[in-house]
Amino acid sequence: LVRMNENLPVTEDILPNLISAIECNFQPATDYNMRSASYMLIQSVKESNQCLEIGFRMLDIRFSIYVQQCGLQFILHAIRTKWPSLPPVVQQLSKDRLISCLLSSPADNDIRSTPAIMEGFAQCIVAIVECDWPQKWRSFIEDCRRISKIGPSQALVILSVIGRLIEDVIEFELIDDPSRNKELRTVVLDSSSEFFDLTLEMIKQSKAGETPTSCAEISVRQRMLDKSYHLLNSLIVSLNPRPHLFTNFVDKILEVVRDAFKSGNISVAKTAISCLESVFPKKSNTKNYKPVVIFFKSGRLNFAYDFIMMTLLLPFDQQNYTLLKAATHLFFEIASCFCSFWEVFEIEDCIDNWDSIFRIMLSLLNHPSTYCRMWCSLIFNSMKNCKKVYKIERFGPILTELFEHMPKAMLKNGEPSKAVEPFSAYAKFDYESNSDFLLDYHRLRDACEVFVVDYVASNWRRAYSIVMGWLDEILKNPAEASNDECFMTTAKVFHVVFDSLVHVIEDVKKMEYTIIQAKVDAVMNALQNCQIVNAIQALVSILSSLFPILDVSDPRIPDILCKLIFSLTLGIDDPEMTEVRHHFTYLFIKMTTVHQAHLIAHIELIWREISAVAGQLSDHQKCSVVEGLFALCKQFNSYDQYVRLMSSTLQQTVEFWKTDEIVAAVSKPENFLIYIGLGDPLTNNDSLNLAYHTRRKQFSFHVKILHSVISRLEVPTDIEEAKRGGFCITDVQGNLRIRHPAAELYGMMFPTLFTFLRCLKGLYSISSMKVVHSTYNKAKLFDLTDTEKNSVLGKPNETKKFDDMQPQEAFYERIKFFLAEISDHLQHFLIRCVFAFDWQFFALPNATNYIDHGIFGNLENLMDYRLRLFLRRMGTPLGNSTTQVQSYFVNGLAKLMKHLHARLIPRWHFIMEKEKVDDVDDEQTKQQIFTENVVSLLTREVASFLRSLLLQQDSEKPKVTPKAVELSEFNSSAMDTDASDEQISSNNALSFLGKSLLQREVNCYASLVSLLLNMLSWRESVAAFHISQVAGLAILEALQSNGILDEESFKQAYAFILGAMPQQCLIPEFVGRLYDLAVQLYEHFRKIYPNAAQTVLLQTAECSLSDLQAFDEKLTKSLENPDFKSCNKLMLRVKRDWFKSLIKDFLKPLKTRQLRQIFGELPPLQPPSQVFSTSSISPNTLPNLFQES
Repeated sequence: LVRMNENLPVTEDILPNLISAIECNFQPATDYNMRSASYMLIQSVKESNQCLEIGFRMLDIRFSIYVQQCGLQFILHAIRTKWPSLPPVVQQLSKDRLISCLLSSPADNDIRSTPAIMEGFAQCIVAIVECDWPQKWRSFIEDCRRISKIGPSQALVILSVIGRLIEDVIEFELIDDPSRNKELRTVVLDSSSEFFDLTLEMIKQSKAGETPTSCAEISVRQRMLDKSYHLLNSLIVSLNPRPHLFTNFVDKILEVVRDAFKSGNISVAKTAISCLESVFPKKSNTKNYKPVVIFFKSGRLNFAYDFIMMTLLLPFDQQNYTLLKAATHLFFEIASCFCSFWEVFEIEDCIDNWDSIFRIMLSLLNHPSTYCRMWCSLIFNSMKNCKKVYKIERFGPILTELFEHMPKAMLKNGEPSKAVEPFSAYAKFDYESNSDFLLDYHRLRDACEVFVVDYVASNWRRAYSIVMGWLDEILKNPAEASNDECFMTTAKVFHVVFDSLVHVIEDVKKMEYTIIQAKVDAVMNALQNCQIVNAIQALVSILSSLFPILDVSDPRIPDILCKLIFSLTLGIDDPEMTEVRHHFTYLFIKMTTVHQAHLIAHIELIWREISAVAGQLSDHQKCSVVEGLFALCKQFNSYDQYVRLMSSTLQQTVEFWKTDEIVAAVSKPENFLIYIGLGDPLTNNDSLNLAYHTRRKQFSFHVKILHSVISRLEVPTDIEEAKRGGFCITDVQGNLRIRHPAAELYGMMFPTLFTFLRCLKGLYSISSMKVVHSTYNKAKLFDLTDTEKNSVLGKPNETKKFDDMQPQEAFYERIKFFLAEISDHLQHFLIRCVFAFDWQFFALPNATNYIDHGIFGNLENLMDYRLRLFLRRMGTPLGNSTTQVQSYFVNGLAKLMKHLHARLIPRWHFIMEKEKVDDVDDEQTKQQIFTENVVSLLTREVASFLRSLLLQQDSEKPKVTPKAVELSEFNSSAMDTDASDEQISSNNALSFLGKSLLQREVNCYASLVSLLLNMLSWRESVAAFHISQVAGLAILEALQSNGILDEESFKQAYAFILGAMPQQCLIPEFVGRLYDLAVQLYEHFRKIYPNAAQTVLLQTAECSLSDLQAFDEKLTKSLENPDFKSCNKLMLRVKRDWFKSLIKDFLKPLKTRQLRQIFGELPPLQPPSQVFSTSSISPNTLPNLFQES
C-alpha cells in the first residue's frame, strides 16, 4: 500500500502486496480508507504492462477464490485491451498457459470447481477466440473436445465457452467491429454441426461413468447436464438461419430430449422442453415450416405427446406445477406449428398427429388450472385455417367429444379469491389477482367460441342435434338444471351455435321447423313459471337464439318480443340484477340490428311495450333501447320517420339543454363545478348529496341519449335512394343535396352543447379548481379514473363496485367517472355531428366558432390521456373528409400544432432528464413509469394522427370508417416495410391539410416541422416510424412554400435527422428510412444550398472530408446514370449503403451498448435568442428549427 501511495511502478515483487490488498478488500472489518487504497492498488496493476503475467501467477491453486478470480479478470482485461498488440509468441504462450491451468485443475479442488472460476476461464477463452479464430486457432473445436473429456469441471468451462460465443456473435452481436462480427457469425454457423456433436457428447458424458458419491461431484455433474441442455437449446435457435441442418440432427435432438423426459429430473426436463420448443419456428411461412416436416413424420413426437399427457396426471405440488406449465407451453408450440404446417402441406404421413393433439386438448381443457386451459384453447385460433380437418371422418368422434366438453371448458372457476377445490390449489399459482384471471378467462372463452363456430360450419347437423338435446334436459326442470355448474355456459354455447346457423337457416327450417316451434312454446311456458334468475337469463337467451329461425309472419313473434321487453325490468329494485338486465338490453340491441326483418312488422307493438316500461328502465337501458329503435328505423328509409322518432324520444332532452339554468351552468367551468355540488363542503347529508347526484345523472343521460341517436342514425349516400326516402332538398342554386334528419334538431342545442364541451375541457385549469371547496382532495377529484390508469399501465381493467368501496373513495371515483364519461361522449358525438351534418353544419352562423372554440378550445387544460382520445376521435373522420370540409379546420389545427409542440417537447426532455437520476425511491419510480407510459401513448397517437392527416391518402384504398379506428401498433409487419418501398409509392405526397398547415400565412409551420423532426429522435419507435416519411415531405414543402426554409434552417433540420440515427439504430429497418431521408434531402438541396448538408455532416456525423467528397462524387455520377434515375428499389438501397458507410464512425459507439440520449441533453425547445450558427450543430445540441412569424 505504501508502494502504491508513492506511485511507484508495478514490478514483479508486488504480488504479495497485491494478494494482501485483495484479501483486505473482502474483510468486513476493513475501513473505508484501507478499502480505497487496496482498490487503487488493484486498478494500478490492472492497467500496467505486467497485468497479464501477474494474472497468470495469481491462478496458483493455493490461493483463495478471490485471488484467482481477480487473476482471471486481469487476464481477461489484458486480452480485451492489449491482445492485438502482443507479439505472436506471447499470444501463443498465454493461450497455452491458460489451457494448461484449466487442464491441471484437480477434480477435487472446491475452488476451481466453483461457477465463478469456471466462468472466468470461459470468458478468457472466448475473448481469445473472438480475436484469433479461425485464422490463428484452427484447432479450437478439437481443443474444446479434448479439454471437455478431462472431467466435469473442464466440460463445464467448454460448455460456457461455446454458449458465450453464440451469445456474443449471433444473439447479441457484441463484437465492436461489424465486419469481424459478420466473419465470426459465418464461422460459427458453418461449425454448428461440430458444436452439435460436441454438445451431444457432453450430454452423454454427464450421464456416463460411476454414480458420484460426494455432494460436490453430484453438484458439478448436475450443472454439467443442465448446461449441456441449455447449450443445445442455444444451438437449435442459432440453426434457424440454416434450417436444412435440422435434417441431420432430428433424431439426435429427439433422442436426448426423450432421455431427459424419462430421467425424472424436473430441471433437466424443463430445459429439454425449451430445446424442443425452439425447433418449431415462430414466423409462419412455407420456408420456415419445410424443415420441421420431418419432426411430424413417422410418429417421432409420440414420446413428447405421452410426456405431456403424463404431466397432466401428476399430483399437485409446486415442482410438478412448473413442469406442467412448461409442458403446456410446449404443447401449444407443437400444435400451433402443426396447424400452420398442415395448412400448407397436408402430408398424409403426418395425419396421426391430429389424434394426439385432440386427445391432449381434451385432457387439458378438463384440467383444474385455468392458465393451462387458456393456453390449450388458443390452439383453436391456430386451427381456423385447418377447417378441412373437421370434415375428416376419423376425427369425427373426438371432435364431437371436444364440442360436448365446451360448456365445462368455459367454466369461470379459477378466480383466485373464489376458487374451490380442485381449482383453488392451482388458482393461487396461476394468477396473482382476479383481474389477471379475468383477462385469461376471456381469452379462453373467446377461443372456445371460435372452435364452436368452426365446428358448426363443418358439421352443423351434429352440433344442432347436441344442443337441442341439452335444451330438452333444461326444459325438463329449469330450476333443477340451473343448479348445474355448467348451466350458464351451456346456454352460452347454445347461443353461439344458433348464431352460427345463419348460413344454413333455410336448411334448418326445412328439416326442423315444427320442432323449433315446439321448443319456442316450451321455453315460453318455462318462463311463465320460472322464478330463478339464472334460469330466466338462460331461457331468454335461448329464446332470442331460436327467434330468427321462425318465419317473419309466425304468430309467436309478438309474444316473444313482449317477453323480451318485459325482461328489461326484471328485478328492477335488486342491484344484483343489474348485469342480468344489461344482458337483456344487449339481446334487444342485437335483435334490432341483426334480425330487423322479424321486428319491422311489429314496430308499433315494440313502441307500445317500451313506452309501458320506460319509466322503470335505467338511464343506460333507455339509451340502449333508443339506439335499437333508431337502428330498426333504418328499414323504413324515411326522413319523416326519423324526424317523428326523434321528436318522441328527444323532446325532454331538447328542453333540458334550452333551460336557462343549464345554459348558465355550462357557460363557465366554475359555474358547472358549483352546479354539480363541488362548491359546497363535503357532507354526509343524504338529501343534499342525492340532489347533486340527480343533477349529474341528468347531464349524463341527456348526453348519452344524443350520442345513442347519432351513432345509429344512418343517412343513405346513394342519391336515388335518398330521393325515395325524402332525404333530398334543392338549394337556391338548384343543386340537389342530401340532408341529415338530426341536423335541425341538434342545431337548436349546438350553442349550449359546444359551450359545454369547452367548459368541460376547462375544468382542470387552476383557476377553475379554486371554486372547489377546501374539504375536497382536489388531487383525487381531478385525477384519471382507475380504468384509465390501468389502460395507461397496460393492466386489465378490474371492475370495482362502488358498494365495495369506502364512502369517500366511492364518491371520488363516481365524480372522476362522471367527468371522464360525459367528456368523452359529448366530444365523440359532437365530432360525429360535424362530419355527418356536413353542409348543414357549416351553413350555421357560428359553425367556425363551434370548431375553433368548441372542438379546439381549451386543449391546454386537457390531461395527456384525454388529449390522446381527442386526437383519436378527430383523426379518421377528418382524414376521410373532403378538402372543402377540411378547409374549415385549418385554423383549429394550426392552434393544435402549436399546442402539441409546446406540450410534448418539454415532456420528452423531462423524461430523458429523469432517466439520468439513479437515486429515486419506489414511489418516484412508479410515478416516473406512469408518466413515461402516458407520454408514450400520447406521442404514438400524435404520430398516427399527423401521418393520417398530412399524407395524401391513396384513392385506390378504401377509407376507414369511424368504427374501425384503432390505435396503430408497432409490429413486425410494419417494420418489414422497406423505406425504399414508400419512396416510390403512389401516395408519397402531402395532403391538402399538410400543404395548408405549412403555408406562411397559417403561422404554425415552425411548430409543426420542429415537432416532426424532434419526434424522429424520441425513443418511442412507433411514433418515429410513422413520422419518418412525413418529415422529409414537410421540409421540402417548407422550402417551396414562399421560401420558408432558408439555408440556416435547413442545416438545423438536417442536424435533427442525423441526430436521430444513433437513437434509432437498434431498429435497422427504421434507421434505413432515416438514411433514405438524409440522402433524398442531400440530393435535393445540394443545388439550392450547395455546402449546407456537407457542413452539417462534417460537424455532426464525425465523417472525414475525403469520405464526404467520395460520397458526393458517387451521388453526382449516379444522377447521370439512367439506372439510378429510375429510382427503383435496388438503386435506393445502393445509395443507402453509401450513406451508411459514410457515417459508420458516428454510429460505432452504439456497438458498445452505450445508447446516446439525444433529448436527454436538450433544453426545452424555445425560440432562439440569437442567430443560428453552423458551429453550434452537434448530435447532442439541436436548437429550435426556426421562429414562427
